[in-house]
Amino acid sequence: MTDEEVNIRELLATGEDLDKVFLLAEKDGKYFNKLIESLDDDLWIVAKNALVVISKFIENREDLHHPLVTKLMGIIRKSEATLLTQEVAKTFGKIAKQNPKLIRRVIPLLFANYNVGNWKIKINMVYVIEEIARNNPSLLTTIMRDIKEMLLSTDSNDKLVALNFVAALGEHNFVYVNPYLPKLLTMLYEKDEVVRASAIETLISLAEKNSKFRRIVLSKLEELEDPSPLVQKIVQDGISRLAIKEQEKD
Repeated sequence: MTDEEVNIRELLATGEDLDKVFLLAEKDGKYFNKLIESLDDDLWIVAKNALVVISKFIENREDLHHPLVTKLMGIIRKSEATLLTQEVAKTFGKIAKQNPKLIRRVIPLLFANYNVGNWKIKINMVYVIEEIARNNPSLLTTIMRDIKEMLLSTDSNDKLVALNFVAALGEHNFVYVNPYLPKLLTMLYEKDEVVRASAIETLISLAEKNSKFRRIVLSKLEELEDPSPLVQKIVQDGISRLAIKEQEKD
């Protein structure tokens, strides 16, 4: 291994001067290839910072999209480092904007991995799907039925994940969450207090973005008599937040 190769890895390991790494990779293909190789590094921080730099090429390098997505699909299944997982998810989000056709093809695969994977794979897939939802929610139309089924699941974890997906969809455009609103309102009365709390948080988040729905949610929260201290706290906080939004509107 040459001194130059060692230096590149050291820069990635420390996270310092990543702009210098970007400039080197932009000018010289051998450094760019080194970045790609670094995605397989045993040290997760090296792989994570390599991806930070590579992501800067996404907008102007469409030829990079397909091989990078293929590589990231392998990484996301194995990743045990949250920061690496989050960076992979962010990269999927960026590509979802630049090359939606490509990401649309892999969404069923991501969802299939969620369904059959162990708990760690499930968590990693949730990060990716949420980031895609935030950046290009129209891509999730192919799995909207699956999300609805998760909201109806007897498994509380599936319900919590589905609520996260709905909240992410609502960040971009309210129209994407319309099919879920009736079910979300009935989830105010779920048996599991954690699911109830999460459903209320999702409703509050969505209501902040839509004045008509805000009035409905405010009315529901004001009528709600929940015995759980956790839920009561979230309800009171939500009423305050939505009341402020109503005042801002006036």
